[in-house]
Amino acid sequence: MRIHRALTALLAVATLTALGAPSAAAAPTNRPLLAPADTSCRPLNLPSPYVSPWGRAQVAWNPGFKAALDASAVTVTPIAPVTTLPGDAGLTSEIGSTAGSYIDLVDFGRVYYRGGWTFTNTVTNGTWTADDFWLRFSPDQGLSTCPAVNGARSTTEQTFVSYTLPDALTGGGGWGLDPAKVAVKTAKVPLKLTPQGAEGINRALGTAFRAGDELGTLSGEFRYLPA
Repeated sequence: MRIHRALTALLAVATLTALGAPSAAAAPTNRPLLAPADTSCRPLNLPSPYVSPWGRAQVAWNPGFKAALDASAVTVTPIAPVTTLPGDAGLTSEIGSTAGSYIDLVDFGRVYYRGGWTFTNTVTNGTWTADDFWLRFSPDQGLSTCPAVNGARSTTEQTFVSYTLPDALTGGGGWGLDPAKVAVKTAKVPLKLTPQGAEGINRALGTAFRAGDELGTLSGEFRYLPA
């Protein structure tokens, strides 16, 4: 029953992504959460379908982005269940129902993920934090959060990096099936800073990123059998 529910949810995501999304040129927007009583900008944790029972996703930093962080003495601290890739090359996390990830039925255009990370300028102590974030697939495509800039958390969701559907479907390894694991996977989808993302990070860290700069690449595996 749970696997059937997961497969149904995955098909729903794929259908909405393919049929309900705007063109790749559409600009990401900021929007308040749809539940007016929820002013904390936190997920409601309502019973919701998940994309897969098990899986793992990672973001590998773009070398230029990582070099700019290093030049500004910026460190990256993961927030569980997110952890650091070997060599500080990026971030990774278990995903799926066991990790608390689910399709947000309050705002059906996104998938919720627990945890996140903090960028810290060790010279100025400026910080930018994503603690709880979403993979948004409609109407915009990207990663969104309610960022905390220097400790002040936004009360509205902001899409801080974007991707395009062509990249998600064909970029890097592209989408594909792994019959041995009964899994769907994607690889190396470019994540590019939005104007809001670049502005917030620069304000917190004293960096000089621009909209369109690549933060890194997203890869994921959505499994329907245990590893």
